[in-house]
Amino acid sequence: MDFLVVYDFSMNIADKNEAQKIDYKASKDFKMLPITRMEVAGYKSFEIIMEKLNPKKVLLIIGFGNNGGDGLVIAKYLHLRNISVELFFIKSNKKKSFEYIKNQEIIKKLKIKVLQKIDNKKLNEFDLIIDGIFGIGLNRKILKNTKTYNLINLINKSKTKVCSLDIPSGQCATSGHELGISIISDVTITYDILKVGLVNHPGFKNSRKIYIVNLGTPESLMKDTKNFYLNDIFFKNLILKRDNSSNKGSHGHVLIIGGSKNMPGAVTIAGLSAYKAGCGLVTICVPKSISDVVKKNLPEAIIIEIPNYKDNSTFDDKNFINILKNKISKSPSSIIIGPGMSSQVRFKNLIKNILLEFNSKIILDADGLNSFGEDIKTLKKYKREIIITPHPGEMSSLLNSKISEIQNNREIISRNFSKKNNLITVLKGFRTVIALPNGNVYINSSGNNGMATGGMGDSLAGIIGSLSAQGYKIENAAILGTYLHGRTGDAISQKNIKRGILARDIISNLSKTFEVIKKGDSQRPDFFINE
Repeated sequence: MDFLVVYDFSMNIADKNEAQKIDYKASKDFKMLPITRMEVAGYKSFEIIMEKLNPKKVLLIIGFGNNGGDGLVIAKYLHLRNISVELFFIKSNKKKSFEYIKNQEIIKKLKIKVLQKIDNKKLNEFDLIIDGIFGIGLNRKILKNTKTYNLINLINKSKTKVCSLDIPSGQCATSGHELGISIISDVTITYDILKVGLVNHPGFKNSRKIYIVNLGTPESLMKDTKNFYLNDIFFKNLILKRDNSSNKGSHGHVLIIGGSKNMPGAVTIAGLSAYKAGCGLVTICVPKSISDVVKKNLPEAIIIEIPNYKDNSTFDDKNFINILKNKISKSPSSIIIGPGMSSQVRFKNLIKNILLEFNSKIILDADGLNSFGEDIKTLKKYKREIIITPHPGEMSSLLNSKISEIQNNREIISRNFSKKNNLITVLKGFRTVIALPNGNVYINSSGNNGMATGGMGDSLAGIIGSLSAQGYKIENAAILGTYLHGRTGDAISQKNIKRGILARDIISNLSKTFEVIKKGDSQRPDFFINE
């Protein structure tokens, strides 16, 4: 899936509450009259519809809220342009806003045709349906077999193109989930700011193209959100400069702890990724059973052998810290714990001892997380800068919940977990979520299903650990590392390699992608594309 993006101000995006707050403050603090905002929304939507869709015969489905009011303004301008327009009103006893009533009066004076009923045959007479049924304020499920449910179902089955206003009707602006049922739109025109539910999983599925129009709202209001969407533009001023006179000691030291007899490749992938992401030195601490393999595959790294455990596969945790401290040549800037280590409860105390002995940034990945389980909450007392990189299955173990619950609430769960445990969560998967302890959540736009192969998580951990070691703030290491990893996969995918992208492919192309992001010269299209 390709997802091209642009945004007018920054990559701030808004959940339902934030979007409603922006609208409220625009009126209250900046004295922007709601009727003026409705007129601007309708007119700008009309312009996009004419330029991009150029319809000849349009049906507008008008709800009873301000989303329907926006639709009425569009109907007015379409009619004045001599476009064939017909309306269908969703009946309701709810009180309508002043702005809605005023625009409805104009529609009556223009004598625009109003339909009393709709069927599939009627829908297919139009070349565009404009969905103005519900906006972001919907807070209930649309029940099966109700008139509105059946209407949305009918629209989705029709062959006519659909344009939704602000958000496809029935879709939650925060979670992206359908509230019973949702319109599936060819185009969504959203107002002021991109909504979280339009780009996260599963909400992205309901809008193929998304246009963002500003209603004259001040930029300061848009920047006051705790949700962000990551693309090339986001990192334009974030990438650190490298001094021409620098040496390997200038770019940080990454220590990787992990590996086992059955998984010697994980630490190698993490180490190679760390080097390719720009760190100066990599040390890998592994059980003796695999040290020769790792030395052969990554001769640039320093290898520290730890005696084997009695299973002859993993390392012995007894005297681990003393051996490590005696053999390590330089204090690590960041430590990656977990790749290929195997998940055993005995490693929990080992990790705790590492946190006590080393004042380094910590990346807990894979088996490092699995060794903790629900005891992950004890990490908070060590007061270290910590990033965890779980996939949904690992996150479900940390929370003792179902994977489906994690996937259905990715942003909310990640945000709450990070705030509660004072760490950074990188919840992997499509639209990877990065949550900070301060409540900020970043949704990653990069990555594709061709990257669904073994070793990808190890590569990601290596990249994040590398950036952490190079002097990036830990939150920026998590954000940039996640985006860089996926963006490299996207660059490979653009070469018509749509499946079977391996970690070694990411490693080979990482430096080149870094330079592309660094230049920050990506073109800004005027829309988002889901396809």
